[in-house]
Amino acid sequence: MEVFISLEHLKQSSKHLYEALGKRSRRSGILMARKAWVEYEAMGVAGIIAPWNYPLILTVSPLVEALLAGNPVVLKPSEHTPLTTQLLKTVWDEATERPELFQPVYGAGELGSALVNSPQTNVICFTGSTAVGRKIAQACAPLFKPVILELGGKDPMIILEDAEIDRTVEAAIWGGLSNAGQTCISVERIYAHEKIYPKIVEKLSEEIKNKKSGLGETPVGAISVDVSLEKIKEQIIEAKNISEVVEGSADSGWFIPPSLVVNPPSGAKILQEETFGPVMTIHPFQSDEEAVELANKTGYGLSASIFGKNQRRMKAISRRIQAGVVSINDVLTYYGIADLPFGGMGLSGMGKVHGKEGLRAFSRQKSYMSNRFSLKSEFWWYKRSEKFGQVLRKWIKWQYS
Repeated sequence: MEVFISLEHLKQSSKHLYEALGKRSRRSGILMARKAWVEYEAMGVAGIIAPWNYPLILTVSPLVEALLAGNPVVLKPSEHTPLTTQLLKTVWDEATERPELFQPVYGAGELGSALVNSPQTNVICFTGSTAVGRKIAQACAPLFKPVILELGGKDPMIILEDAEIDRTVEAAIWGGLSNAGQTCISVERIYAHEKIYPKIVEKLSEEIKNKKSGLGETPVGAISVDVSLEKIKEQIIEAKNISEVVEGSADSGWFIPPSLVVNPPSGAKILQEETFGPVMTIHPFQSDEEAVELANKTGYGLSASIFGKNQRRMKAISRRIQAGVVSINDVLTYYGIADLPFGGMGLSGMGKVHGKEGLRAFSRQKSYMSNRFSLKSEFWWYKRSEKFGQVLRKWIKWQYS
């Protein structure tokens, strides 16, 4: 899936490059003697800091967009996953005659900080945690350096009483457990209407109990980094002390059992912090207003999903959800649509990647104007300004009153 999505995004960006960044005429309005247009120009050196959880697609996507927009790239992969970037560099060097345009650098956080603060980088694209993203924004703000921040999520799934239960449950399992939950757009919070809440809890519990994290033929893999492992364990330990936790099984080591936390109190850590593991919470709601309030409660705004049959009702709810993307009767799939811009709001970051917006995020938009024909003087210049003022007053009354 990661290879497929990477290739799809690469193809999309290359195929629609001129559509996104080509010269475009703009209307000159009443100034018909003028031509107006917009062009996109490269920003300069793009500093890209990529994460460990999807080391191919989350590296390829901004890398391709930055290069196609005309920027040389200095890329720092996560210290946990350097070999994917090393392979990409080999492919780039073998396929092009411009190895200097893409330079990887390898190291930990100190190197990323140097890249952010360097006067030689003109734009920063970071994918990772909200805590680090906040530091990058603070570092770039005094320099007025543009940033693209793809940060964490605490994505809600809203299930209305008319939802197709079997599809909804299967979607929740896939959305919450795939890649062991180590996906920024994974389903972490489920809100089910009180009329079907018991049925959803029952069916989800059955599915969770039959899932296993471990070696061999299992759909749920290991946690990748020790910091995440400890955070997930802490959240689950607290959850067991304050609410019911339904668990599957797990091998020993870096495996977390698939888990469903049933209606934990609002102050629980598992509702306040991104989990990034195979753990979901589920809660009942009574009204659409309550569902929206619960969905927006954390401050994260990466993506959300809503399941039901009444399209008008779902659209009305989705417009009030504070998230960069809302999926209707689906989860995660939108990430494979390469033309759809992706990016969050609030604690989930700023800026967009993918689609035209992703290419433009690594570009400076510049406006141009020129005369269609030569004139010695203009009506509003000093020599004619008094008479022009009289004409302009009459024009304003006629045109805009």
